[in-house]
Amino acid sequence: MALFSPELNELLPEPNAHWTVRRPADTQKLDGMLQTVKGYKDSILAELSALEEKKAIYQRCLLTVQDRERRIRFHQSTFSTVPEEVLTLIFEEICLENSFKERKRTYAIVLCGVCRVWRRIVLSRGKCWSTFHVCGTTFYKKMREQKQRDNLRNLTKMFLGYAVTSTRKLPLSLHIECTTIPSSTMSLLLKEVSRWEVVKLVGTHDDFNSLDSRMTIFPILRSLTICNSADRPLEDLVQQFDNFTSIPIGVLRSLCLWQRLLIRDPLTGHWDHLTRLELHDTSSENIIDTLRGCGPVLQTVALTNIAASQRGGIISSSTVTLAALRELIISLGSTRDDLRSRDLAQCLLNRLTLPGLISLKVSANGQETLYDNHWVAPDVVENFFCRSNFPLQELSLSELGISDTQLKSLLDHINRTLKVLSITETTSGTPGSRHTRSLGASLSMSSVASTSSSSLESEVVETLSTVFLQELNPDRPSSSDFLPVLTELNLTRNSGLKFDRRAFLDVVCSRSPDILRLGGKGGVVPLKKISLRISIPRRSSEARREHAMDPCDFPVYRALKRDFRVCINDDDPEGKHEMKSRDVIDESVLNDVVDMSSGGYLD
Repeated sequence: MALFSPELNELLPEPNAHWTVRRPADTQKLDGMLQTVKGYKDSILAELSALEEKKAIYQRCLLTVQDRERRIRFHQSTFSTVPEEVLTLIFEEICLENSFKERKRTYAIVLCGVCRVWRRIVLSRGKCWSTFHVCGTTFYKKMREQKQRDNLRNLTKMFLGYAVTSTRKLPLSLHIECTTIPSSTMSLLLKEVSRWEVVKLVGTHDDFNSLDSRMTIFPILRSLTICNSADRPLEDLVQQFDNFTSIPIGVLRSLCLWQRLLIRDPLTGHWDHLTRLELHDTSSENIIDTLRGCGPVLQTVALTNIAASQRGGIISSSTVTLAALRELIISLGSTRDDLRSRDLAQCLLNRLTLPGLISLKVSANGQETLYDNHWVAPDVVENFFCRSNFPLQELSLSELGISDTQLKSLLDHINRTLKVLSITETTSGTPGSRHTRSLGASLSMSSVASTSSSSLESEVVETLSTVFLQELNPDRPSSSDFLPVLTELNLTRNSGLKFDRRAFLDVVCSRSPDILRLGGKGGVVPLKKISLRISIPRRSSEARREHAMDPCDFPVYRALKRDFRVCINDDDPEGKHEMKSRDVIDESVLNDVVDMSSGGYLD
């Protein structure tokens, strides 16, 4: 039996010949065959290496599958003991966040794929299919290919298919960014307009123009929000709004609009039935005109970025009475075209009569002090409080430039009814404020020496001082009747001025259930929740530290934790960064003047 192939035997010498005798041509052929074999060997080794890598990958996948299997067994064993009613509540709460913003499938669809029990629960509960959010520009910027758009359309079709069965058609809560959603997906949603109940539309979509008369009826639409978009003109927004003119009278209850003046007329007949109204970027004159047309059932009004007066300072003296209004939310803007807090009472509050108001929240968004704003005239505010004579239970004031004296005078009018008080201190004229910097920038180096420090100190508006904290302490005879029914107190200190932590803790102790019970202070209700937030101004050169105040330094605080909720978040517990009002002027204002005069830039 031959050991080699015929080709190789021809190249080898005869058995009786000397083994070193070999023809040159045969040697070259042998070298070529050896090179071929070496190439085969290298290929085989490369394939073996690739197989080893695949083996390692499969081993990792196997470990992942085994880990998931263990988790599934754990969850099955854990949830197998949970009653179905509890699972139903959990799933309904999770599915309120159904969104295609960052994930490929909504929570409801994911839960349906876990097991038959979960699928049955999710499919049988209407709330799991009541929310559909397609929003987020980051998500849509990735949808460059038609395949991705088709994927979103298929997911939308799947979701709507689950939500519609032979026995039900569930209402839908939609949040859609019209400017980025594909037309194929929008057309599917427009076919279900009869199920739209809560709708928020950002921008406009061309598919709205193709709706026929049968698709423009919204029989159950009770909440509508239409937001302007930067990349589409306002005229398109008005044109889109005309599609909602066929809402049955009495169905629409909540309305949120941008630029209300341009799109108010199509809603004639709906204003009398609104219970919530939210207006953005609207002047005070238009707000008053709108509220005058609202009906007696309006309960909540939210106003954001109120525009300054457009009538050259001429303001109507007529007032509007909203007997059923319970909540008023005002968020002032941060530009020069927005209403300032010092004009708030004259332009708006002085023209409202709200006898049933329970909650009042006013905020300046932390930017208003840039334009030299101060709290409104006390007599005008007192006129508003006295005229309405409302039983206010919740008051929230944020960054409004109100002093302790003005705040105390304001609280005296609602002393017997106020239960929740939230104060975010103004930063006007303090180390971290822009008002201080604008004040310093307006001074020249020549006028600094002639300006007295007392006149500069008068610019500092300090809130939450020791005097005010002592007023909250019922142990003091002069303040024993101050806010007797207060149950929640939230204070935020962000100016960098000195804060009397001991006086604050005295308030906590004096209004605790145990102390009030032992002291026998009749008529004073104990606090249930109290929070304090102290932050370091941005101008501090040291790194910001965030930690809770150590309760070990205050044994009373530690003991009270069991009785009611106490939350203290103090960035500067030792007071190393705190300043007095004179230090504020000397270090902040004068340094800013030097920086501005030398051509430097401020943060």
